[in-house]
Amino acid sequence: MRVESHLSMLLAALLSVGAIGCESEDQATADMTVGGEGEGEGEGEGEGEGEGEGEGEGEGEGEGEGEGEGEYRPPAGGVASWAPGDCPTDAFPDLSGVLGAGPQYPRPMVDARCEADQLVVESNGIIGYPFMQITPADLAAQDYTWRVPLTPTWIDEPVDIPLLGVAAFTVNGIPIYGPNEAERPDPYGDPVYNGIVDWCQGHTAQRGDYHYHAMLVECVLDWPADAPSPIVGFALDGYPIYGPLGCLDEGCDEVVTLESSWVQTGDPSTYAWDNHACDAPSCAEAAGARLDRCNGRTQPDGTYGYHLTATFPYVLGCYHGEAEAGGMMMMPDDPEGVCQDAVDCEGECGPMAQGGCACAETPMGNQCVPACASDDDCPAEGPQGQALACVGGVCRPAGGMPPRM
Repeated sequence: MRVESHLSMLLAALLSVGAIGCESEDQATADMTVGGEGEGEGEGEGEGEGEGEGEGEGEGEGEGEGEGEGEYRPPAGGVASWAPGDCPTDAFPDLSGVLGAGPQYPRPMVDARCEADQLVVESNGIIGYPFMQITPADLAAQDYTWRVPLTPTWIDEPVDIPLLGVAAFTVNGIPIYGPNEAERPDPYGDPVYNGIVDWCQGHTAQRGDYHYHAMLVECVLDWPADAPSPIVGFALDGYPIYGPLGCLDEGCDEVVTLESSWVQTGDPSTYAWDNHACDAPSCAEAAGARLDRCNGRTQPDGTYGYHLTATFPYVLGCYHGEAEAGGMMMMPDDPEGVCQDAVDCEGECGPMAQGGCACAETPMGNQCVPACASDDDCPAEGPQGQALACVGGVCRPAGGMPPRM
């Protein structure tokens, strides 16, 4: 299977949800839909208004109520150009009106400002659309601060992005990782190819930190589908990341879908980097619609930037600038997870875990999950309201397809 377009990536996610490690198709994701009705109480941060198109309001520390009807609409805003030295805060949208990850999660927050010669971005890492649990880790708020140079330092010989951990971040305050997973479920395989990302090409790591491995503009910003793409993020070297559409000339007489110069050479279900190669002439210098090996190009106005592509490496293939270390959170070489045996999980699964709490090996390390001998031992519903079933001695989501845009 080779993912040839954003549509193909979405179909791969829809068809392959639940295929993580020892999970089966019956262990699919949370049954949260876009465009439905919802009401309930949940945790939040500070004072806020209800979600969706309906009405609601909440206040207090960590508590709020929302009741309404609506579908996810990406926030309006964004910019389609950038110049070194400029303070690009206009690229960061107002998240106050987005649907949010769900009533039980804090509201999304991102704040961008410029200090001296740096862009400083703070975020809680919460997405603006309903969270769909793909990995065993539930979504959790984070405390991110990224600092990148306003005037990136160009380097002729590109350097590798981190093999694991943050390589960039979106204008919505979500980390972007490279195009491979860690040791599990398949050693350093391509998570998009393996179908273990959600409808927006992201999922959570073991700390509950949601991140992207590939991206769709429509999940991040409300932007005309046929217009040159906006800035959707920044790499840690300071260069911007644009969507897949770009102009071929300064007058923008022709808008094209930009393409990766990497080609698949083997089976990227494992060792994604070893099963792709970039040796075309455009790898050294972008040409026409083909991007360089870093998945970037010099724009018609003379500035450099990266682009999202439908195929590997999806966002970044390398850095063409000196990357700042701020905010780069490298995962351990051999993550052990949160437990080693059932003793570590005593009381960790809550009173609804009738069969006790087990330490289960998962793609994100060992996690504490409700143990079971039958479906009757599982809680009535999972953290996102989904039905649970007993699979392999632990309780997993019983079904449901990802929400569609």
